[in-house]
Amino acid sequence: MYQVIIVDDEPMIREGLRSLIPWEQYGFCVKEIAKNGKEAFELYQRLKPDLMIVDIRMPEMGGLALIDLIREKDSTIHFIILTGHADFSYAQKALSSRVDGYLLKPLDEDELIDLLIQIRTELQRHNAINLLKEKDQLWQRDLLIKETLSEPIDEKNLMPFYEKWKGHGLLAERYRIILVTVPESMDKVHASLSSIANEKKDAIPFSICTFNGVILFNDALHTEKKVAAYIQSTKGYGAIGATITDPADLYQSYEEAQSLLNQTFLFEEATFITKDLIAGVQEHESEIVTELSMDHYVESLSITITLGQIESCQSQLQEFTNELIKRKYDSQQIKKNIVHLYSMVINRLVLNDSRKLKSIESTQFSTSQIYDQHHVHAITEAVSDRFTELIHLVYSGGKESTIKRMLDLIKQQYDQNLRLESLADLLNYNSAYLGKLFREHTGEYFNTYLDKVRIENGKKLLVNGYKVYEVSEKIGYKDVDYFHRKFKKYEGISPRTFQKQQTAIK
Repeated sequence: MYQVIIVDDEPMIREGLRSLIPWEQYGFCVKEIAKNGKEAFELYQRLKPDLMIVDIRMPEMGGLALIDLIREKDSTIHFIILTGHADFSYAQKALSSRVDGYLLKPLDEDELIDLLIQIRTELQRHNAINLLKEKDQLWQRDLLIKETLSEPIDEKNLMPFYEKWKGHGLLAERYRIILVTVPESMDKVHASLSSIANEKKDAIPFSICTFNGVILFNDALHTEKKVAAYIQSTKGYGAIGATITDPADLYQSYEEAQSLLNQTFLFEEATFITKDLIAGVQEHESEIVTELSMDHYVESLSITITLGQIESCQSQLQEFTNELIKRKYDSQQIKKNIVHLYSMVINRLVLNDSRKLKSIESTQFSTSQIYDQHHVHAITEAVSDRFTELIHLVYSGGKESTIKRMLDLIKQQYDQNLRLESLADLLNYNSAYLGKLFREHTGEYFNTYLDKVRIENGKKLLVNGYKVYEVSEKIGYKDVDYFHRKFKKYEGISPRTFQKQQTAIK
């Protein structure tokens, strides 16, 4: 509806005119009435109406003076003069002030309606033109923003660029780029960002390539928080680039935000990624000097699973994942390494106790469950859940004691680098206390018990014809001379002599 103000010093005229015409039928509504020009001018400043119907002779300020005063500021408003004076000089003055109609009292209703229809048509045409202009300006502004974010501006084009930037009302002391990616259509995201940006008028939304985002002007903390809340509610991701002062360098903030948004694999949904957040999970490449020790994690995880230590298993898996992140592996490298770790752990468990194979295979799990995940935390959780399932179904041993599980571990993994201190850490025991418990239960010190298990398994290998150095390595002694000493300590003869004696008996 187009807004109308009626101005007349006669109450009956004001009220009668308001009720006489079916304004809404012709696209108008009477917002206010005024009894003189001074009062009408105050209403004009507050309401900015589309049409004013004005009497000429009124106290304090007449109609023509009111029209001249408003025309100094507003060239688009429409006026209809309604007067009881058929004075040519008045009519001439009204025409010079670009008045749409000059009606005499008593009012002819049809004449007024004809004028209203004409004015409505003019207003519609004017609004349509303005809308086209606004759309063109927005298109030009959006094009300028896209060009600014896409690549550095050539030095010879800097002055024209600054003029365009200023012409679109984009000047500010500081700028930052926020990019978002959420599980909604590009148009819907753009509409949501537009709504947020319009609240404080301190940001401009844009769409470029597959990204939606906003340019923040100056601090714009309210808008930044609102965008972060939007990302949280939609379970998407957002990233914010560096603050810059020269709009010609805005592409740098965009590129940084884009780079951060490419790291979504490292974070759970609903995360607002900043440079500081990335720094918290990644170390500089120069700080990583050692190779990734896959064997260490395989051995450690197989031991914790066998011991039924869920928390230790989860922490080691997280530690392994953090190592991959610190080395700045991409998503496919991380997935590949975690799949490799999982496969090696399962192979180790089966190798240590082949009787467990059927139980392991009965619990369904496919490595595609790792490759299908969209962020590293979901991968870690999936593998952790799988290992926990194995602990509960296969390796926990129900209510068996800690020492019983240690004995099973030695039986299955005597060839590994088993140390009482390491097992105590995994089991959350003091090593001296755990050693005491072990000795009370078995009558042997931990290392003595381990040595005896190794020697017994070594004797079987010697009987089967393995060479002494091969047996030494297979039962966990890297130094063959050390194996000689241990064997002679417990058997009273050397491994070679034992082998000869067994061969002679056969």
